Amino acid sequence: MNKILIVDDEKNQRELLSYILQKESYNTLTSATAEEALKILQNEEIDVLITDLKLPKMDGIQLLKEATQISPETSVVIITGHGSIDSAVYAIKHGAFDYITKPLKKEQVVLVTRKAIERTNLLKERKFLVSRISSKEAFEGMIGEHPSFKNVIKLILKIAPLDATVLITGESGTGKEMVARAIHNISPRKNNPFIPVNCAALPENLIESELFGYLPGAFTGAMGRKKGIFEAASGGTIFLDEISEVPLQTQVKLLRFLQNKEIYPLGSTNPIHVDVRIISASNVDLEGRIKDGKFRADLFYRLNIFSIKLPALRERSSDIPILANYFLDKYKHLAHVDNKFFTSGAIKLLLDYNWPGNIRELESVVQKAVILSDNEVIDEHVISSIIQTTFIPPPNVDDREIKITKERKSLDEIERDLIIDAMNKTGWNMSKASKILGITYRTLQYRLGKYGIKKPNDIP
Repeated sequence: MNKILIVDDEKNQRELLSYILQKESYNTLTSATAEEALKILQNEEIDVLITDLKLPKMDGIQLLKEATQISPETSVVIITGHGSIDSAVYAIKHGAFDYITKPLKKEQVVLVTRKAIERTNLLKERKFLVSRISSKEAFEGMIGEHPSFKNVIKLILKIAPLDATVLITGESGTGKEMVARAIHNISPRKNNPFIPVNCAALPENLIESELFGYLPGAFTGAMGRKKGIFEAASGGTIFLDEISEVPLQTQVKLLRFLQNKEIYPLGSTNPIHVDVRIISASNVDLEGRIKDGKFRADLFYRLNIFSIKLPALRERSSDIPILANYFLDKYKHLAHVDNKFFTSGAIKLLLDYNWPGNIRELESVVQKAVILSDNEVIDEHVISSIIQTTFIPPPNVDDREIKITKERKSLDEIERDLIIDAMNKTGWNMSKASKILGITYRTLQYRLGKYGIKKPNDIP
């Protein structure tokens, strides 16, 4: 509840203001002198200070100046008579937010107070964000100077305090979880849990019990009450990565939560209210999944209140040297040396490479380079030996039947070729193809959608 301090040496005036504002559900404190008001300011968090200009000993202007030194976020409103408007204007020039004229009118008092509280809230929010931005953990690992990256940071700062759902999109390895953590770390939920969930890694038959929990007897083997991830994250944030992989049945329950903030554990008919923020992420086109009937449009709109699209590393190539040196400093201890550096030739190779795995791949390359280099220098030969390493297909795939060109391809291109070859080899039998590739049936479905691979018309 917002707290308002009223300072006036006239008791009737104090009581009238207090009565008006308490009727508006504000918490009020009163003082007859400026000296007493300053003591209250030192011990209480006051949102708005309403003070008469004429006070015994210390006047309203002096109180204004000292109050803003003690609590810069507190908005000060001056009470003045019609004949002292010039004094009120002088007070505004010296930091007062607004003034109220005598005789007091309820409508004016309420309107000015409401605007003063809005200002105080904005100043507190700004102070909170600045304090979080200055701390290292808020944006740990988020490095870069490219305009596209800076736009992402601006969006994070705007979105974080608003508590609405956020959808983060971008290729694999662009740092979607890192962005989600940054949003959480500079939000009012920062002291509560942040729980990441890889939706593609949860078995379809277990995803609902993992997310929403269950009661004893809900299914065979359910011996006791289990809290799900939503209850475990109470007051905090859940990050749903690869949201495109959530089954349609579970999508309905996610939608219900977003609408009502309620979940139903398996086996229960009684809803549980849960206070969590949802941040989701996808590396596939969700609107395309909607057209294919694999993702609910209404859920998409609920998840996509705010959206952040992360650029691929190749789209912000000027940040590659910055990121490479950041990872170098992070992993140089692996080589048991105090200093490591890249040659200009090594940096050129890093800049020329396409980075299909984005920042995650760059981090892996730098980590390997630190270990493989024999001295303090990481040159182009070390980098070349890493980024041109021949791709080794899964062991169950017959190498002779996989037609991969000798020219360097991106990991996505190679994976797509492997899937197409496996599907052709099995006559587009997905069960057999998934076994050949060494992946699950569901993962194969996901990859076919990701790469837009469709069954040829000439195959029955």
